[in-house]
Amino acid sequence: MRGSPLWWVFAALSVLVWYLVMLRAMPTRNHRIFVSFGPPVVSVPVLAYSAKYGDPLVEVLPVYCALVLSVPVGVLGHREALREVLADPEIPYDEATGPWTLQAGCALALFLGLAIYYVSR
Repeated sequence: MRGSPLWWVFAALSVLVWYLVMLRAMPTRNHRIFVSFGPPVVSVPVLAYSAKYGDPLVEVLPVYCALVLSVPVGVLGHREALREVLADPEIPYDEATGPWTLQAGCALALFLGLAIYYVSR
């Protein structure tokens, strides 16, 4: 399946999951605008890697999927708590951490590790 065009479908589904989960978790329009830049920003290092090392983009799409899916998986189950923290103007944005931060970090480590293992085989 390595290099399969199906990875484009998986990438599109990953982006869809990002938007479905993350936009619903954001309390204000500004937060939703900020979060909507996630998948395009994640694509920059993946595209740069593909261009620099000459790997076809389809072969590094598993890494893109892992990066995009890890944050929504971290938010799952904590959406209401995250909305409450972000909606409180007294809490600075950089201090708005909670259990979702640990969950997203663990998901990132797991998904990215599996993707790198898959791509490097």
